[in-house]
Amino acid sequence: MSGVPESNTVTGSAKNGISDSTEENSSSGHSKDVSSFSSVSDTKVKKVVEYDQQKDLRTLAELICSGAVQPERAGDIIRSNSMFNPLFKPSFNEVETKCMEVYEEKKMETKKILGDFDGQISLSVDILSFENHVDPRCCGDYLCLSAHFVDENWKLKKRVLCFSSRSVSGPSDDSLHGYEDWGIESKIRAVTVNNGKCYKEMVEHVKRHIQEKKEFQLNPVFPVYCCGEIFRVMVQDAFDKIEDIVHKVQQVHSFKTSEPLWSTIWLNLQEAVKSWSTGELSTKDVIGSNDVPSPEEWKKVEGVCKIIGSIDEVSEALFYTTPLTPNVYLYHLHELHGILTKMSTDSESFNRTIVKDMLKKLDEYLDNDMFLLLTMSAALDPQFKMRYIEFFCSEVKRKDEKTQVANVLWAMQKLFDDYVIRFPTEGESCRSRRWKRSFRVVQDYQQFIRSNDHPAKKSDLDRYLEEPVLPWSPDFNALSWWRTAGTAYPTLSRMARDFLAMPMSLSTGNGVYYTVPKPADDHLVWLKPGLMNALMCTRSWV
Repeated sequence: MSGVPESNTVTGSAKNGISDSTEENSSSGHSKDVSSFSSVSDTKVKKVVEYDQQKDLRTLAELICSGAVQPERAGDIIRSNSMFNPLFKPSFNEVETKCMEVYEEKKMETKKILGDFDGQISLSVDILSFENHVDPRCCGDYLCLSAHFVDENWKLKKRVLCFSSRSVSGPSDDSLHGYEDWGIESKIRAVTVNNGKCYKEMVEHVKRHIQEKKEFQLNPVFPVYCCGEIFRVMVQDAFDKIEDIVHKVQQVHSFKTSEPLWSTIWLNLQEAVKSWSTGELSTKDVIGSNDVPSPEEWKKVEGVCKIIGSIDEVSEALFYTTPLTPNVYLYHLHELHGILTKMSTDSESFNRTIVKDMLKKLDEYLDNDMFLLLTMSAALDPQFKMRYIEFFCSEVKRKDEKTQVANVLWAMQKLFDDYVIRFPTEGESCRSRRWKRSFRVVQDYQQFIRSNDHPAKKSDLDRYLEEPVLPWSPDFNALSWWRTAGTAYPTLSRMARDFLAMPMSLSTGNGVYYTVPKPADDHLVWLKPGLMNALMCTRSWV
């Protein structure tokens, strides 16, 4: 489209172009330019202009809602683009009203898509931040509630459901009220949040509310705690242990400024260590010797850089995977666990302390919070299945190996039984109707089958786990594989589709490296709350 940027990135100042200041031109909400249309004496021409204005308003609103045009650049686009009538000079209120109309229409379409969807939907709650010294009213944190699902074509989808300013008191029980507007309570499979205590309490509230609406209690809502946050915490703790030394390093080596990313801090420290080791650093401008890192302190920085370099390698391999689905997380976390374990024995005492603290945090994440989700997701990868879970437990769990493997298999079987009940195949429909009457009947029936002399027909899950694993490939796409395998495993493929939609991390790619909450779009937070929410949502829907 001539003259219209194709990028979704918004740049410029929200005080330029169409803004609230145009409201001063008319108490009715129309600008002087628009009201001047009434001076056209030819009624026929006036009707044409009014028609064109509504048409142009709709076009402009759709461009803004899609992200093709930034709100603050709308005026420039109107003046420079031949697709708009030269007399088209709308007020801010007119554009806002039309954008809200587009939002409501797109919301109904998205609501129907989610309502008709026959799978499970996962939610994520991300916190974005905005700081501005010019207008403190826009400063603060913003809560972004999104839905994640794998559609009928096995494509991973993300839809923003709600974007709003977060309460100064932090996440509360009603922080997720946005999902209630969509009628998807019975379809929610998981809720992904950060690892803080307040977020865990919020998830528990949502779980209770949603679980009451679920028909089958074997169909749980899983809490998912952000994996990227674990990487950030491990790295930040390492930096904290050499904070005083870093200040000294900055006295002799100028850090390149950039976004608040831990990868940037690491690269700056690496460059400083390299300059020190080659004798390129000068201390002549430093006032006192106490402000200069000693050789022992340089060695500590060098050791921390090596540790964080290993974490960066795993981060890059994991969080830049496309599409990033839950089946790959256990493998990469296992890889990181092995690297840190080796470093905990090979490193000097100072670095060993840092690595052991990292291992403790990683073990807590793997043990308490995420073990079942990570292992079941990996088992649904045909390259891994339960054989990789056995291998993982033998290396990481050791004493509890057999118990942990049995727990994973039991959880998978219970969840699969629920899918059999809810989505019976043609040959199982009669049996499924009996199961729906009572879960005790299910248990009794399964016990009867196991004790019967005649072998029962193997389920999707049994057949899948018994077949050999696929050869490892770094380019393997689990979604593509399950799309093809759906005919062979009709029930298990439904379960896999729901699991593969769970976001295990709130950030991917470069966003994983932020040491503070990711920045909110500074071109949207200036807008009224309703319009801000409308634009944030529609840009994820179109």
